[in-house]
Amino acid sequence: MFDPRKFWREPLVHFLAIGALLFLAFDLSRDENSNAPNRILVDRNQVQQLEAQFQRTWLRPPTEQELAGLVEGHVRDEVYYREALAMGLDQNDRQVRRLMRLKLEFILEDLSAEAPPDDEVLAAFLRENADRFEISPQVWFRQVYLNPDKRQDLAGDARNLLEELVSGADPETLGDPNMLPTEFPAAYRSEIARIFGAGFADQVVELDAGAWNGPIYSGLGAHLVLVSERRESRLPELSEIRDQVEREYLAQRRQVLKDQAYQRLREGYEIVVEPPGEDEGSALAVTEAPHRPEQDAQ
Repeated sequence: MFDPRKFWREPLVHFLAIGALLFLAFDLSRDENSNAPNRILVDRNQVQQLEAQFQRTWLRPPTEQELAGLVEGHVRDEVYYREALAMGLDQNDRQVRRLMRLKLEFILEDLSAEAPPDDEVLAAFLRENADRFEISPQVWFRQVYLNPDKRQDLAGDARNLLEELVSGADPETLGDPNMLPTEFPAAYRSEIARIFGAGFADQVVELDAGAWNGPIYSGLGAHLVLVSERRESRLPELSEIRDQVEREYLAQRRQVLKDQAYQRLREGYEIVVEPPGEDEGSALAVTEAPHRPEQDAQ
């Protein structure tokens, strides 16, 4: 049998009632001054944003109970935020200052958004930054390994094996066993250096194709190397890497615009840097005070 007294004692009912009162209070006070220090307005746009954020996360709209909880969470954040400001908790807090800086930088980045650049702009950016987009040389090579721990005369053995290879000996029958691949197709210098070391890689990418060379030494031992094909470094056409060029162009452009915005903001301040351990009257660096129009009127 339904018991009204028990019903009204349920916490869920209290929660829903509080949520309903909050919505009613926000709606009735919508036309009042929202800047009052003791007034928190959660307007329809904010409620819709809370709903949209919930739906993006959970892939469904919130229930009335969940929405009331979202609104109450928003109100709680605002109450704590205002009370923290009133207590000065934001002062001299490096983490808070860092977060506020990041937020302002995000705002400046949004304000500096530009229309997508056309191909002419991107092609010029590609040419001006060729070193960032240049494709490294590639070589196709095979190697015969000589283990220094198993050979008393490493250099002499390498010369003898090189003569056999030049004379047409099968490379599979020569050298010492190891865990390295014998063939490396289309290897970039960075890949070769990661396995054999930078010195070895620098020598291999400079070898002419079609002849056995060596010995070339690495941290592992001695190697006889045959480059079968090489591909020189080149700057790709814009059509090959347009997306990459556009991403880097936009990233660089956003940074430039943010730096310009910062410099304009900085011009409004007088910067004085006092060095440690000096008298109070001295200063490490002093910028001129910002010029203000009201100074001309005095």
